[in-house]
Amino acid sequence: MKAATASSTTALKHARALVSALLDQGDLLALVESRMVDLAGDRARDPGARMVHEHLDSGGKRLRARLAIAACQALGGRAEEAVDWAAAVELLHNASLVHDDIQDGDRMRRGKPALWARYGSAQAINSGDLLLMLPFRALRTYSAEVQAALVQILAEYAESTVRGQIRELALAASPDKGWGEYFGAVSGKTGTLFALPVRGAAQIAGLETEQANRLAQTFSSIGVLYQLQDDLLDLFDAKGRGARGSDIYQGRLTAVVLTHLDLHPEDAEEVFETLARPREGTAHEEVDRLIARFIAGGATQQLLERIQALASELSASGPLSSSAGLEAVARELIERVLAPLDEVKGAHHG
Repeated sequence: MKAATASSTTALKHARALVSALLDQGDLLALVESRMVDLAGDRARDPGARMVHEHLDSGGKRLRARLAIAACQALGGRAEEAVDWAAAVELLHNASLVHDDIQDGDRMRRGKPALWARYGSAQAINSGDLLLMLPFRALRTYSAEVQAALVQILAEYAESTVRGQIRELALAASPDKGWGEYFGAVSGKTGTLFALPVRGAAQIAGLETEQANRLAQTFSSIGVLYQLQDDLLDLFDAKGRGARGSDIYQGRLTAVVLTHLDLHPEDAEEVFETLARPREGTAHEEVDRLIARFIAGGATQQLLERIQALASELSASGPLSSSAGLEAVARELIERVLAPLDEVKGAHHG
């Protein structure tokens, strides 16, 4: 038994080393970028293409593209076969970011002016809509059978993402909303775009639908983990949006707010009163004071512990046991998702 366990552990370490190398494989990611650039069009002649290129040029980790490529390889396909799928997923994700910035009023994206802040909301909406159309064109290189399946997967998950965004915007911070509503919105908006790369990669690799859906669901949970840490990063200006506390200005019911109110229900009236104010009517001092209270009151520490517990649970996910390669992908992805929290831990204890 010990020998078998040791052998399994060694195999997992080996798989993770291969996965880490694959996630960082520059040649394939360069191909993904090339596909996106080609699909966006000629920036010199097309104003829509120029805006899309500007947004794509702002950077990003291309985490979902990396996941699509690594998952396809882990599930028995060839990584090269997932390049166009990776481009489709990244284009859809970036469409959601363009629209998010308009809805949230965030003027900065990845340290640069958001499209709406530079060109106005109307043109930014057009750019986001263009980005929504391009993923379907990215799939044209696949066989008719695979393309038909991927189109349906893309449409289904895009629909879920939009429904999640609608639920999130309906999450006005108020005493009648709680963790149930929060996780419902986050699962749709953020979780879906982590499951999507894996679901399509499984299709390309030839897995049966039931197994593919089951494997993708675990990555949806990793997306929820990502949103929890994103909520926490907002307090420390670690998201590249120009100011800390962006979620407070927007009146969002975040995991930080919910955690603080679990610990200090007596603060509910004051917290909700601050969150209910319009963005332009919220003073910087109020936001700083609320952030300080979240930290001093233990909410940030408790949320950190909750994130770490969820990460451990997901790393031991049962559905992934059928694929050592995909299990290694999940563990590597979790580490990368949690990496920015090192900065938060330092700020929290500093």
